[in-house]
Order: sequence, then C-alpha cells, then structure tokens
Amino acid sequence: MSCSKGKHEEFGRDLAKAFKSKKYKDFDTTAYNEVFKAEYKRIKPNLHDPIWISKIYKEEDKGLTLLGDFLVNGELDTLHQYFLNAKFHGLNPDYFHADKITALLRDVKTKKFKKVEDSYPLLAQLELYSADGLINYAGILKYGAVNPKTVLSRYYVDVKRPQIIEAQQALEQLDLGKFLRDIQPKNGYYQRLMNLLINDVKADADKKLTADEKLKIYLSLERLRWPVKEYKGKYLLVNIPEFQLRLIENNTTDFMMKVCVGEAGGHETPILSGTIDRMQVNPVWNIPKSIATTEILSSLRKDPYYLEAKNMVAYKDGELVNSPDVDWNNVDISQYSFKQNPGADNSLGQIKFIFPNHYAIYLHDTPAKAAFNQERRDVSHGCVRVEKPMELASFLLNDKAKTDRIIKETQAAARGEQVDARWVMAKNPIPVFISYYTAWTNDDGSLVASKDVYGYDKLLLPKFKPYMASI
Repeated sequence: MSCSKGKHEEFGRDLAKAFKSKKYKDFDTTAYNEVFKAEYKRIKPNLHDPIWISKIYKEEDKGLTLLGDFLVNGELDTLHQYFLNAKFHGLNPDYFHADKITALLRDVKTKKFKKVEDSYPLLAQLELYSADGLINYAGILKYGAVNPKTVLSRYYVDVKRPQIIEAQQALEQLDLGKFLRDIQPKNGYYQRLMNLLINDVKADADKKLTADEKLKIYLSLERLRWPVKEYKGKYLLVNIPEFQLRLIENNTTDFMMKVCVGEAGGHETPILSGTIDRMQVNPVWNIPKSIATTEILSSLRKDPYYLEAKNMVAYKDGELVNSPDVDWNNVDISQYSFKQNPGADNSLGQIKFIFPNHYAIYLHDTPAKAAFNQERRDVSHGCVRVEKPMELASFLLNDKAKTDRIIKETQAAARGEQVDARWVMAKNPIPVFISYYTAWTNDDGSLVASKDVYGYDKLLLPKFKPYMASI
C-alpha cells in the first residue's frame, strides 16, 4: 500500500505514539521534504545507486516512501536485520549501510528532540540509506555483486542484470517482508554454504572454519548468485575445481564420478550449461584445427605413418589422402582435416555425450584411464572426460535393452572389430551445468573445499572485495 498524502499527515502522530516522543506530533510534511532534498544532495556521494534513488524520489511527496509504511510497524527493523545478516551471504552488512541504519533507528526511536525539526535530517537519512541498501541488497542477491563477464573471458552464460525492484514493483508498492523472503536464494547448496557460516559463529575454536575456507565459501556464494538457470529438480553438475560430476536430484547426489577437465594455461573448460539429449556410441573424433596444426602436424613430420598407428585419417578438399605420400614438412595444413575412427583407442573413448552449445564442448569417455587416479585432473583440451561413461549412458537411456546393445557394440570395438559410429537419443534429456566452485557441500552439509585450479578465485577476489564480509 502506498504512503498517501493523508497518511503523511498522520505520520507524526504515529511516531509520537510508537516512540513516546511528543514532539513528533508537530511533524510537518512540507518542511520535512525540503530537508529531505537537502540531505539527498549532502549524502549522495555515500549512496551506491544515486541515479535510481533520484528516480524514485523525484516527486515532492516521496520522502517517506519507506518510513511512511514500514517504520512504525517494525518492517524497517526487519529490513535492517536482513542487512545485518548479509554476512551469512558472504556480504559486508556495512555495504548496505547497516551501521548507519543501526544508529539512525536508535536515535529516531529513543532521542528526545527539543523540536520536531531536529528529527527531519535523521528521518531523511534513514529513508535514503534504507532505500539504497534495499535496492543493492535485492540486486546482489538476485544477480550477484560482480558481473561475471568482467572476470572470466570463458564464462559462456547469458548475463542480464535488470533493476530487480524496478522490474517487479516500485518501492512504494512493496510488501516488504514478503519481498525480502522471496529474494533469498532458494538453491539448496547455497543454503548449505550459508549454514556453514551461521553454524561457525557458535562453533568451538577447533571446529571453526579457517580463513581460507570462509573465503572459498564467500566466493562460491557469489558465483551461485550469478545468472545461471536455476539448479532444481534433476540435473548434472560438473564442478571443475572438484574434478567431479554429480547427478543431483532435489539437492541430493544420486551418483557421482571423477572427471578430467581442460588443462589450466590455455585449454580451460569453459563455464556453460545446456541439456544432454543424445550420445554417440563408438564415436568419430573430428580433430579440431587447433590440435591438427600443432600436435598432429608435429607428429606427422616425425613419422608419416603416425595417422595409421592412431587409427586416424586425413582429408584434403573432402578426399581421403594417403598420409605417407604427403610431404608434411611442406604443406598448408589449413587445407587438411583429420578424423579418428571408432575404436578402443579413440581419444573420445567409446561414447560421447552431446549438449548443444557453440563451443564444441561435450562429455566423453577416454582411453586414458590412468588420469582418473591423479589428484589434479586438468589434462584435456577443454572437453570433460567422465570416469564411468556406461553408468551415465544407462541413466540417460533408462532402457536395459538399449544399454545392453551399447555394451556389446563397445566391447566389439575394444576387440578390434569393425564398428560404425551410431547416434542414440537420450530417453531422459537432462540439464548439465559446467561450473566453478571451490567450496561445495556433501549431502550431509559438510564442506568440500577444492584448490583454485584455474586461478578464478584470485581473479574474482579483487572485484568482490568491496562487497565482501570480513574473514
């Protein structure tokens, strides 16, 4: 309900009754609004969103937009408490002016003013700091404090950051308590990380989170606020620093497996999402130009029979060529394309899982199984190698006969028999998220902390630090 002019006239009487200060009965809206405009100009440099504040309060009677509805009934105290609890989101309460609001609320409620005019600057500051805090609190919880595009060049998720309050409703139309509850992140893993921070307050000294663990939690909470599709229902999550793939349903891990991801230093697996809707059994590997111009060409110059040894073939202008007949020391490699035929030694293994994206990233099997025994598994050119491809295929198909057929075909290829690549559609297409969280949780809520394998925490920290809670 908006704060009408008539309600403004009752504002002073309401304050006098609520806070037992008779001077409030003399409250004059017109005089207050003049002070409000002056206070806005004075404290404008302290506001994070002065342009939008100006937009809200450009009309003469808007100086009590929040106070008129929410001061006496206690909802402004509720807003203040949300700001104080921002530390459990990994955010600094003072970024939302919590310290200033604490003092202003105390003075407005308890100070005995000699004349009502003495209260006007305090009330104006309380209105402005509360509004600026609310706008920024809502925006950060909904979209994050930092635009990920300014941090990561390989962040391939659409980023839209509309003004949330403007998009939903104006401040004067808010059901403030409901609005604050609704904007709290609903993701179960986000809430588990928050609980670790909440429980840490009362934890014994030997059980408290370390500074490094808290920092990882803060940065993971920020990433979970970034605009990805909602983690809900059933989905696959590849967490790059953890080197794990999880099938998650309703915030519970149904199964997990090790993965290998792109190598740090130039082949990092990008952050993106999609839906796995098909798989290729005994796949053909269309070798990327970047690999052909470096690794393949180098190997051919040393050994013209390299392709035959690796079950690969070369094409020029769409025609198959005989590798030993080509002078690989004097060719324009851009005229050639290379493929690796199906087989047990295929670099994609015996099955790959496709989710449409513009970056040729997919999940796949691998013949290089030894890498799964390594602690650090950033070894690929960017795609994600999965430890248990048949288990993943069985889940996606949900059909024993089809799964058994795939097993027979891949076993035949492993024996060296001639096999053809074959596409199989998933019975249960499923969202997949390739993400980067150095702090995650097990199903029991315990912390899983990982190394910053790509250095993304180091990139994010300087930009997030102005918003960050103390360690």
